[in-house]
Amino acid sequence: MKRQFVNLVLGTFRSGSFGMHRIKSSSLFHPKNQNRRSLPLTSLEEAELPKPAWTLSLSILKEDGGDLMFMPFGSSRDKIVSADQDGIVLVHDICQNRLSCKPRLKNGWNANSIAITLGDDLYLINRCPRVPDRFQPYRPCFQALINGVPPADVPGLPGWYWHSLPLPPYLETSGYEHSCASKIVSSTVVRDSIWVSTRGDDIGTYSFDKVSHEWSKVGSWELPFCGDAQYVPELDRWLGFSCGRDDQFLCASDLSVAAADGAVPTVCRVWKEDIATNPQNWELLRSDLVRVDNGRFCIARQFHVYDDHPFLDENFAVLTGVELEHTAEDGIQVVKHKSIRYNFNGKLLQLVC
Repeated sequence: MKRQFVNLVLGTFRSGSFGMHRIKSSSLFHPKNQNRRSLPLTSLEEAELPKPAWTLSLSILKEDGGDLMFMPFGSSRDKIVSADQDGIVLVHDICQNRLSCKPRLKNGWNANSIAITLGDDLYLINRCPRVPDRFQPYRPCFQALINGVPPADVPGLPGWYWHSLPLPPYLETSGYEHSCASKIVSSTVVRDSIWVSTRGDDIGTYSFDKVSHEWSKVGSWELPFCGDAQYVPELDRWLGFSCGRDDQFLCASDLSVAAADGAVPTVCRVWKEDIATNPQNWELLRSDLVRVDNGRFCIARQFHVYDDHPFLDENFAVLTGVELEHTAEDGIQVVKHKSIRYNFNGKLLQLVC
């Protein structure tokens, strides 16, 4: 499915106002009929954000303020779901320009959660899951928003419902300690399973089967990505960003062998060119990969510029259009199109989809 827009949700917690800005994906690419070898080596462009397609006030959800998170939703990722600390869940249908409510999220939104889309369902897993005990009140660490007939232990009628799911089995292993050192650092979807990797203590990578709701260990190694990675059918590879806060390079890996026999996955392509020439005072905060069309992607990066003068600090995003294809020489060729910078004017980037 071709994505006509890249969506940025910007907001300020002080005012409680959030707006979704829609940027035409075609603005990041040169014309298709242009010879790829003759693409100009364009420098960084600057552009103003378009007016928000819609705005949402936090005050209508929570009078005394609080956190609000936005996530892509649906198999085509053309919807946005928002959730707050009170558990109120709204789905914004961008194409239909419609807002709908979904069942309340038990115990509210956890800002430390990872959002994973599998089919039309949304899965939320805490980066640092823990087994409930008498010192820690029960709070679901892994749950999903599912459309269908609820199981017998979940009250409600057929439709959308939240389902608490079993925790990864490594939490019950001898010697495991709940700490930031063992948090989930990367995730992806392989066929009908969710893969998560933790760092340290030889925990490795575990797989959660969507159908059986069972966990299994894939291997004692970590996924070669930082954050979320996604499968690209036309390349038959998984794309994501390399591990490391300061060098999140676009990279590709083949996880099919690991899925078959548990072999350690390797990175088959790393592309450093889009951030190799950045100024030294550009601090990279996060990276997102947006699929635009077959072989075409938007790399969206959020930066913070720090300076000795406190009033010169600023946040901004750089959106870069890239085109990937198979080649006989090095497996995957990456062609850069345009890079455009968007300033936030003091606002906080919440989501890229």
